[in-house]
Amino acid sequence: MSIFYIFRYFFILLWSKNLIDMKKPILIGADSFEKIIEGNYFYIDKTLFIKELLENKGEVTLITRPRRFGKTLNMNMLKCFFDINRNSKTLFNGLKIMEHEALVEKHLNKYPVVFLTLKNVKKDTYEKSIESMNGLVSGIYQENLYLYESDRLNEFQKKDFYRYCSKEATEVELESALKFLTTCLYAYHKKRVIVLVDEYDVPIDCSVMNGYYKEMINFMRGFLGEVFKTNDYLGFGVLTGVQRISRESLFSCFNNPKICGIMDMEFATCFGFTEKEVTDACVMYELGDKYDEVKKWYDGYRIGEQDMYNPWSIIQYLNRGIFRDYWANVGGIDILADVFFKGTLALKNDMAGLLTNKPIHMKYDEHITYPIVYENDNIFWSMLLNTGYIKPCAGSAGDIFYAELVNREVKNIFASCIDLWFKRQQQTIHNTIQKFVTCLLAGDKDGVSETLNKDLLNNPSCHDFKEENSYHMFIFGILLAVSHDYTVSSNLESGKGRSDCLIKPFDKEKYAVVIEFKHEPDETRDLTKEAQKGLLQIEEKAYIHTLKHEGYERIYKYGIAFHKKNCEVAMDN
Repeated sequence: MSIFYIFRYFFILLWSKNLIDMKKPILIGADSFEKIIEGNYFYIDKTLFIKELLENKGEVTLITRPRRFGKTLNMNMLKCFFDINRNSKTLFNGLKIMEHEALVEKHLNKYPVVFLTLKNVKKDTYEKSIESMNGLVSGIYQENLYLYESDRLNEFQKKDFYRYCSKEATEVELESALKFLTTCLYAYHKKRVIVLVDEYDVPIDCSVMNGYYKEMINFMRGFLGEVFKTNDYLGFGVLTGVQRISRESLFSCFNNPKICGIMDMEFATCFGFTEKEVTDACVMYELGDKYDEVKKWYDGYRIGEQDMYNPWSIIQYLNRGIFRDYWANVGGIDILADVFFKGTLALKNDMAGLLTNKPIHMKYDEHITYPIVYENDNIFWSMLLNTGYIKPCAGSAGDIFYAELVNREVKNIFASCIDLWFKRQQQTIHNTIQKFVTCLLAGDKDGVSETLNKDLLNNPSCHDFKEENSYHMFIFGILLAVSHDYTVSSNLESGKGRSDCLIKPFDKEKYAVVIEFKHEPDETRDLTKEAQKGLLQIEEKAYIHTLKHEGYERIYKYGIAFHKKNCEVAMDN
């Protein structure tokens, strides 16, 4: 062994040992920067976000990221850094931002700050939401009670201040709450105010799901518009959220906010964890040998051109050392469940296709318009991309591209939503698919044909499987039926093309299955010939090549041709 490799080996050992020695306790669910730092808890340093913000901010900057991507923690960090009422030097000592001495000298604890997070304004009625907002406003006014006690405010300002503080403000007055607070802060400090609003879109999103969108959007236009538009006392503002609500719906009340979304490179590494940050953390918590599996479960998010990991799931995994769907347990999947009960068949079919590895083709629309119209596929897919469920496929460029599910954890979330939909359908669907699968895996061509023609295509409760483009929903039904013993893929690159459906047993002694579907719109065409064409395509495109290469020797090949309520099945093995 050369001296170079010996040196490299000992360097890696020393590096790993140093990381392990740095292991700190993990505080789950904390979004208080001060609590994490002072408690010496695990923290991945994102303080250079401060520098990047100062260099790239607009008068108002909106940053959108998926849920649980560290937005609230970063906004809390900004408050700690800029707040004129704090002495934060000790808090930031040893962190990356302190390497930039001139910036720190100019900006650390130099500004009055208003910080408000709306992440808990998730109520089932408009009245409860306004009550919740009133409580939040009262809280930030009480944090600044020194203004009321000073002689810098006149008696009229003190009267209004007291009303906000004591939750006596009317709904109309509440819309002016943030702007009035900046007026008071400027009167006292003679410095323009930094306003931070975290998770601005939560009340709006909740209102959509609960039927009071019109009232809430009108309120939010005033609440945010007054503080962020034509406000002489505003230094700059930062908002975070998941979606960018369309300009017509909300942002027409702003002075041209700078938008930094999931497709933009600004602040790309400031939210979420980079690959290096995750590999170092895995070594630190003695989970380095599990990194490849960590990548499959929690990697795959793409911010601009930067690959990022889900920080919530990574922290949970580091703490427990168990692979689970942690992200699914923090809410926010209402839109997925909703589309399966309100969405079009085409959307349901495309969602099921994503689970069987078939990318969807989309045009990214950064402006989300509520209420959601499920017939507009691009709006729906854009929402899912913003929310962190799908990502552009490798090599994508521009705003028109193919997209796929982000990772295994997200795939499991999708599967649970579709599984719920299947379970709420009539029992007939479940029984029919089980019978179909039994015949399919046994090579029973006549049984497959009889099940399709008599039980599925002519059963009113199975209407979602009859449309020309609905076979991915059908394939997902197969996936649910055989998931314990088989994997099911659709439109997977195989041989010289993409097969419609591959069913692979975990036990390679069992039969694998390749299916080619043919949907025939012309009732005069011979379905038997079309089914044979499906078999021929399996041969010509060498779909079984991948299966053979993987060690499967026993393979059933099916060509299945549909026209409305009729089908023909061809089979070979």
